[in-house]
Amino acid sequence: MDGKNQWEPVKTSYTFCEDKLNPRLLPCKLTFVRTLFFIFLLWNVTALAQDKSLTLGIPYQVKRVTSIIEYQNFVQKALKDAGFESRIKVTSGKIPYDEMLSGGVDGILYDDLHIKKDRKNTVSTSFPLINTRSRFFYRKENPKFKNKNFSNAVLAELKGCVSSANKIIEEEALRRKLNFINSNSPLQSVTAVLEGKADYFIAIEEVGKSAVNSHPEAKNKIVYSEEVFKEVPLYLTFHKKHAKDMPKIERALVKNLRGDLRQYPQISENLNKDP
Repeated sequence: MDGKNQWEPVKTSYTFCEDKLNPRLLPCKLTFVRTLFFIFLLWNVTALAQDKSLTLGIPYQVKRVTSIIEYQNFVQKALKDAGFESRIKVTSGKIPYDEMLSGGVDGILYDDLHIKKDRKNTVSTSFPLINTRSRFFYRKENPKFKNKNFSNAVLAELKGCVSSANKIIEEEALRRKLNFINSNSPLQSVTAVLEGKADYFIAIEEVGKSAVNSHPEAKNKIVYSEEVFKEVPLYLTFHKKHAKDMPKIERALVKNLRGDLRQYPQISENLNKDP
């Protein structure tokens, strides 16, 4: 072999540029393309899964108040039908609405639209999910309610209790100039009446009834009024970044509201069946 031939480049089967049609390279190239496609697909699936996860804020832990649990289950089922996995997060002393605005949660389960600030940064359902009524709960042997008189004049002489999470009820109590203390949950309101710290508490009917029934000492002692304190419609609200998803979420909610509600016996009567 002379010097010239010694330095001539030798074509080999792994030279991609010059052997594009070499059959021996096709399996390798196909494997490379398949690997890129798999990585791209996996990335998109992961991103999609992350986009479809929602965190919903609630003000306090509920384990024994069945009406609230039913409502949570109803909303979570509808969201699942819309393609969203959701989880509940207790905001632990922080207002769920504020947590949503700051990005701590994606949305809030119970929104009575009482808070007006920064609504431009939120999006709510165009209809209430449930139309609730708040009522008075009191000890049935309490002589102060013998005549079942719940006029403002009578209530002004008594001490009530309102959950701090029910802002629309709290605002109405303030408007009527009622004398009341705040509780952190419905069960605390029940305890306040049992212990004599309050003559009555005001709560959404289903929530109050569930709280009373879940408390062993209150079950046969606390009753509620026929008189309605205030109507309280509740909406589902999200941060505005989820606005594009609202049509799909609302369709799922409407379908569930018009469907079989027998698994929600505590709240089915007041769910908005004609949104």
